[in-house]
Amino acid sequence: MHCTLQKHRPGALRVACLLLGSLAAACSDEGPAPLEGSAFDVERYDLRGEFDWERSRLVATLGLTLSLTGDGPRTVVLDSAVAEVKEVRRKGGGALPHALDPQRQALAIDLSSEPEAMSGAPIALEIDYEALSGDALRAVPARIGDPVAVRAVYTVSEPLGASRWMPCHNAPSDRAIFSIAMRVDGGETLIANGDLVGDEDLGASGHIVRYETAYSLPPYLMAFAIGDFEVERGTKGDLPIAVWHRRGLPGDHGRMVDELARAIGRFEELLVPYPFEKYALVLLPDFSVGGIEHASISFQREERSTQPALASDLLLTTHELSHQWFGDLVTVETWDDLWIKEGMATLLEQEGARVYTDESGAGTLNGDELDPRDGDAVRDPSLAPGEKYTSGPYGRAAWLLTQIRSLAGEEAFWSALRGVLEERRFGTIGTDDFLDAFAPALGPEAAARARRAVVARALPWLTVDPAPSGGAFVTVHDPEGALVAPLELAWVAGDGPARVQTLAPGERVEVAPARPGELLVVDPQDRHPEWAFLSTDRDLEAYAATLAPRRVPADPEGVSRFLDVGGAHQLAALQGGLPEGLAPEEFEAFVEGLDGEAARAVSLAAACDVACAPGLDAGVRGAWSSVLTGLLAGAPYSYGLDYVGSYASCSAVVSPEALFAEDWSALEAGLASGGVSDVRLQYLSKFRLPPEAALRTWGRVARMASSVRARVLAIRHLATYVDGLDPAALSAFRAFFAGVLGATDVSDVLAADLRAVVASAAPTAAGNQGALDGLARVLRSPAARSAHPAAVCAAFALTRGDGQAFHRFAAGIEGADVADTTAELLRSPVHCL
Repeated sequence: MHCTLQKHRPGALRVACLLLGSLAAACSDEGPAPLEGSAFDVERYDLRGEFDWERSRLVATLGLTLSLTGDGPRTVVLDSAVAEVKEVRRKGGGALPHALDPQRQALAIDLSSEPEAMSGAPIALEIDYEALSGDALRAVPARIGDPVAVRAVYTVSEPLGASRWMPCHNAPSDRAIFSIAMRVDGGETLIANGDLVGDEDLGASGHIVRYETAYSLPPYLMAFAIGDFEVERGTKGDLPIAVWHRRGLPGDHGRMVDELARAIGRFEELLVPYPFEKYALVLLPDFSVGGIEHASISFQREERSTQPALASDLLLTTHELSHQWFGDLVTVETWDDLWIKEGMATLLEQEGARVYTDESGAGTLNGDELDPRDGDAVRDPSLAPGEKYTSGPYGRAAWLLTQIRSLAGEEAFWSALRGVLEERRFGTIGTDDFLDAFAPALGPEAAARARRAVVARALPWLTVDPAPSGGAFVTVHDPEGALVAPLELAWVAGDGPARVQTLAPGERVEVAPARPGELLVVDPQDRHPEWAFLSTDRDLEAYAATLAPRRVPADPEGVSRFLDVGGAHQLAALQGGLPEGLAPEEFEAFVEGLDGEAARAVSLAAACDVACAPGLDAGVRGAWSSVLTGLLAGAPYSYGLDYVGSYASCSAVVSPEALFAEDWSALEAGLASGGVSDVRLQYLSKFRLPPEAALRTWGRVARMASSVRARVLAIRHLATYVDGLDPAALSAFRAFFAGVLGATDVSDVLAADLRAVVASAAPTAAGNQGALDGLARVLRSPAARSAHPAAVCAAFALTRGDGQAFHRFAAGIEGADVADTTAELLRSPVHCL
């Protein structure tokens, strides 16, 4: 164990050594044990300092105001993984004994000499320290291959990263006031939680920017970012809304501000008024996750947050925004309760985008949009905080909440949530109390089922067997009680209310129409992720053969009913194909009658499949060609593009080369100054060009586009051509992907390219030498550090079976500035498998 000791007054050496002794005594063969100190509550964090780019360090002084609240030693143990603590002192007074233990990531401070330690009165401390950049304090320099050559530094704190850039009490239940004052260069600025309370000009030395909150928050919600930012501003009533981004970053930032204002309005309708002084969405480079919320500000990755017309961007943005209520206004008591905030955000993100998915107002509950995984529990105390971010607290928790919502009813469900937010305002809530909020509306039996579902790991599953009637025998299996609400089926006829069948666990139910023309609606409330329940290929195939066709109408009267079932059910049905017998001349009106952009986008792909079917009458095919040419040439249903795998089958009846000739010319020029939006590029990527033309057009975009997002999209699209290429064409693609490695340090571009390099690899290390040289360059570049582990694993894949070749590769990297994890992979690449 290595400890750092500072001593600045008589007696400090003896006391600090006692501290060190208590740290050592806490060690065991199983690793560091929790340190014992007095219980305490932090009231304020006041941070001031600057980021030293030459040494890649935060140099800071932390003002810390705390009170001891428990018996025991008059010692506080802060969570701290900072690089160096220079001094701890009483504010305005002398130094205090302390010990920094890197192994436990702890800073112990002896307060036995302070009168307030006995009385419980607040004690104001100051800590001089330095923190290294890394995963929690990201420092992104201007990089090779980044069309926006603007540096940025920012924090990534959730769940436990705050202690890497600031000594703190890193518990979600300990909320405190936060202020920050940072010296920044003249062309840069600071964004942080709270109000901007000062901006002092220092002349040639830059300026000091200050923020302070008027409310308390836990350390994981404290954040700051520094860079040369442009700001797109707007308001919702008196609330300032802004999108911050690196100067020159392309994107539809003005529309994003408008979408934020609209979504805030929707959440205020459902919950309580927005609780903070501002809302700022900060777009950042090399961001390790999609987004992280903090009180009044959210950090999101540039490559997924610039185009609100796309579902992926808007849903990420509404997810992080919704945390301002669940996660920030009301925080979880412990990390075991993570599911409360993440499950609510996953549910609410769909509500924030409902205007694009549920134009009918049918009120379906978005169950098909959720993605629970078998084996992931909603709440799993066995996992460490950083390992809890499975599908359990996200899709599975949202599914549980959606079932509760369906049983409680809209008014009772949202009323219970409003009660939680009002009663726990700027406080915390745990699992038991959160579930108790719904108990009056659920009743004792459903409430008990909800508690069982919190710990269930196995998903329900369906067995499907064909029935003589032409339908199917369906059995629901739910061994661990994940179902809180039943799975239902509805049969819709033209002359009366729907006929509902309930699939109770363990009961074998025949699912078949009672009379011709009945239309099947699976899970009419859309409260379950039905496809997640089809766990075997056999059952999936039987479902697709016997039940899925019943979801689309087989006659004109059925089409009319289909247009009334709501966007979610239309989307689910159209993923299996168009209604039988729908004529080309009826298609445009059919599309306009659908209730969501996702259903409309998917319907175009389904129509192309119909139009290119073998044996289709030439006249009918021509009619399809005419109508599809008109629809595809128009503005795409952009929100639905993420639901479409490809429009490749459209090439049988339309010519993408002719239809988008102007676009291809612009792509071939490289888009160095823009000219084609990223939304349009997403649409174009759904079509196929001949491989040579694709490499010529998309290859220029990958190397020259003014947007990192466009470059990533281009590489990913080109990678889809690799399978099935003839050797000559494959060689050209392989050389292209290898060439990208020598031209960029941008992690997102490298991540896409590394996958393409491996997918297009030659069978021998010698055949992959160009790519191996590029990987060596990437590993020698500190600016590409976040891509280093993937680069090592790519090299291992390119030399698979040739141990000497990988050894030579690793030897060539010796002396490079790589992190410990990368160095370990170079020594033992077996961990790549």
